[in-house]
Amino acid sequence: MMTIEYRLSPRVLLVPGDRIRVSGGPYYLLASGQRVSMAARGTFLLVSIEQSARGRVTLHAEGPGGHAVLHIAGRRRSRIPGLVARPYKIRRVRQKTYRVDSRRDDA
Repeated sequence: MMTIEYRLSPRVLLVPGDRIRVSGGPYYLLASGQRVSMAARGTFLLVSIEQSARGRVTLHAEGPGGHAVLHIAGRRRSRIPGLVARPYKIRRVRQKTYRVDSRRDDA
């Protein structure tokens, strides 16, 4: 089921078209205890938001490496031993705004 928006925090609402910064995500745990990241990271453009009836939230985003499906909320299990299906951490990237100085120097 597709949704139009997702409340990330009390002050932040994500909608398609927002730029997001992605960190965290799933990793593979080796026998030696070392973690190998299996995650897509960096800055992405949010394409759509999908929320299931069970509360699982996934974001569909476009980034420099192509399309990514990012699990950010809800329970998820991996069938692969050693793969930890940790949710991604998402932050909205603030749009740069330029202030125009309306004062005139020749006055």
